[in-house]
Amino acid sequence: MPQLDPQQVQDLLKNQALRQALSSPETQKLLGQLKKQNPAQLQAAAQAAMAGDPSGLSGLLQTLSRDPDAARAMDQLNRKLSK
Repeated sequence: MPQLDPQQVQDLLKNQALRQALSSPETQKLLGQLKKQNPAQLQAAAQAAMAGDPSGLSGLLQTLSRDPDAARAMDQLNRKLSK
């Protein structure tokens, strides 16, 4: 995965469509699952992503995709973002 510089991260956070996706019920469900599994790992991955390294979040999503409920939520979110 390519690294993002801090300005690119800030630009992404200003994107209205992304902000709506982050506040969606599906995203909130996924975040809840991540917090239950390993809150320290989620925080470290989020901080790394803010610094431009999304690899930690990618790994968390791979782990999360093994949970059937989380996988459904990820699929719903993906369909929502593809519209």
